[in-house]
Amino acid sequence: MTQTVPPHADLPQEGSELLVLDQDPVVNDHVSRLRQFFRVTAATSIGSAVEYLRRTPRRCQFVISDVQVDGQDTFDVFRAAKAVEMGPTILVTTADVERVPDALISGGDAVLLKPFAPNLLFSRLGRLKQERAAMLDLPRDLASEKAHQLRERTSAALGGQRGTALPFNHCPHCNASPVTSFDFVSHRRAWYACLACKKVWIANHL
Repeated sequence: MTQTVPPHADLPQEGSELLVLDQDPVVNDHVSRLRQFFRVTAATSIGSAVEYLRRTPRRCQFVISDVQVDGQDTFDVFRAAKAVEMGPTILVTTADVERVPDALISGGDAVLLKPFAPNLLFSRLGRLKQERAAMLDLPRDLASEKAHQLRERTSAALGGQRGTALPFNHCPHCNASPVTSFDFVSHRRAWYACLACKKVWIANHL
């Protein structure tokens, strides 16, 4: 049964630019429903996505990308996006949770694990829109620092929400700090990642 997604008040207004690099037919079906809120550009390859970002700097506000396309990592796309001052916010979509640390290190701002429901995609983009709007309201030097902190994942943000308490501050595998919470498993449990040793695990959240 097709799931209807109602308009979401927190989504970017119509006209925001969204680049999609994901060959999953289900994901593309979800994304097609966002055309009422975005000008959607669907890249067919890593090269075309990088070229688009370089040709239209500062035009694209959001990127949705899997970590692999045609068997190749898409991290060059992430780096091209972040090479632009206040570059687009990157939502990483993947079914391979082990690749999440590499995606975050390469510039990913948030993660949505596959499979996901349309309403979860809308909700996550709404949070990212609010986060981006808050950064753009800051003075340029503070906004750049905020963007840097997001890319380096120095603040733990469960599902894109600031101030979420973590049940621990150090990686249980290598003792590095801080760790990053990147997606929900259930109401009480979440995925965590260490960007030092690139381990991922599930634990309770507060």
